[in-house]
Amino acid sequence: MFQDVVQIIFIKGSQVLLAYRQNTEFLDQQWSLPGGRIELGEHPQVSALRESLEEVGVEPINLCFLAQLSDPNVDCQHYVYVCDDWQGELINAEPHLCREVRWFALEAIPHVCAPTIPPILAELKRYLE
Repeated sequence: MFQDVVQIIFIKGSQVLLAYRQNTEFLDQQWSLPGGRIELGEHPQVSALRESLEEVGVEPINLCFLAQLSDPNVDCQHYVYVCDDWQGELINAEPHLCREVRWFALEAIPHVCAPTIPPILAELKRYLE
């Protein structure tokens, strides 16, 4: 069984931040949302705050729970948060695990993305309506 994970949707207008994974042993060479494994005993929101700092170098100011989704490929849950305000400059804070981070319009998400991205973005679109 895989550990449950958090994913953070950083939004700026109608764009979302994606990270191109590398050297992670899972979903390499695919675009994904910043996030990672929830540590044992850690609340998902605390994990989202920690992963935001570790992966993109920012501290979320406004972090809202969006959804809990089952992964279609592995036995784990994804806790998804939305962040539209943060402290610091968004950067690629883990270049050894992420080739780049880039903003994408919701209508222009790359086809080479993690399988959880389409259902997560469908939830986001409902949230934004």
